[in-house]
Amino acid sequence: MPESKSKKLLVYDVLKQRIITQVMKPGEPINEGILSQALDLSTTPIREAIQRLEREGFIENVPGKGNFVSPISIQDLRELFEIREMLECEAIKRAAVKCDPQRVMELRKVFESSRASSQNGSHRQFHAGEHIHIFIFESLGNQRLLEIYRRLHDHIARHRNFFFSDMHEGRPEKSYREHLEILDALAAQDPARCEHAMRVHLRNSFEYVKSII
Repeated sequence: MPESKSKKLLVYDVLKQRIITQVMKPGEPINEGILSQALDLSTTPIREAIQRLEREGFIENVPGKGNFVSPISIQDLRELFEIREMLECEAIKRAAVKCDPQRVMELRKVFESSRASSQNGSHRQFHAGEHIHIFIFESLGNQRLLEIYRRLHDHIARHRNFFFSDMHEGRPEKSYREHLEILDALAAQDPARCEHAMRVHLRNSFEYVKSII
């Protein structure tokens, strides 16, 4: 990999992870000079990384003011869940007849163990739940679709970290049960049951977020 490209990717990965994990907050200004000193790099790879993140919706440029971490709103969340419902409900129907039931049951065991080893169903359970969603797209064997979902997933993770910093009592348990039903429906290779389980989970998740903001 050329050195200039590797530097641009390094800055891109660092900035994106800081934005996703809320180290850099929505609305926070992005100063190329400060980043250049902090990362010990010239401003060229930093500027290129910022431009890419702007195209992907993580950064916004305000004319006359500069670059800022893009804001997060309830409308953003609503649009994200609408996209998820369209993509994931269709994907899981197709995955139901393609995925290996044995692999699904192995994934179920891993998911169950994540709950047993987490406190109050916190972040480890979240990550285990996210792996189920990615597994569904991996099962389809469509690399372009998987790449689209992985890019979407970066925004999902960012919104999760923003809205789910404090979990209200009851939601982790409900989410856990919803994911178990998704896995059981996949193992049964029942497309209609799969679609229903996914739709219920996504809509319940959206309603929960609306209730806490």
